[in-house]
Amino acid sequence: MTMSRTAVFTALRSRGADRAVVAFSGGGDEGGADSITLYTGEEELSQLSLDTYVGGTPQRSVNPDVALADALSDPVNKQYGGFDGDFDVDGEVIWETEGETVMLVKDERESYEHSEVYL
Repeated sequence: MTMSRTAVFTALRSRGADRAVVAFSGGGDEGGADSITLYTGEEELSQLSLDTYVGGTPQRSVNPDVALADALSDPVNKQYGGFDGDFDVDGEVIWETEGETVMLVKDERESYEHSEVYL
């Protein structure tokens, strides 16, 4: 089970972060989060590991970083699923603790679309 939106913002604040940026890319049946960086102001606090499995075992229940990384990546998975289709996309999901907003910024090369959507 993934973390609730409230739990994600609570976890970010407890780490001293005012935002998390999930960089993602994909298309043609593969893709996902490339990096997850936590910030306070302009200072980079840390990067979360994207390794959610160790020896084939899911780590979300034993490692809070993995649970948080999964939850922060969830908007990408909901938007693109398996990245099926003839397109390439690069973008970011930005979680801002002030106002508790989540914004997806993307650039899809098939349609040359650039958009920003609050989720």
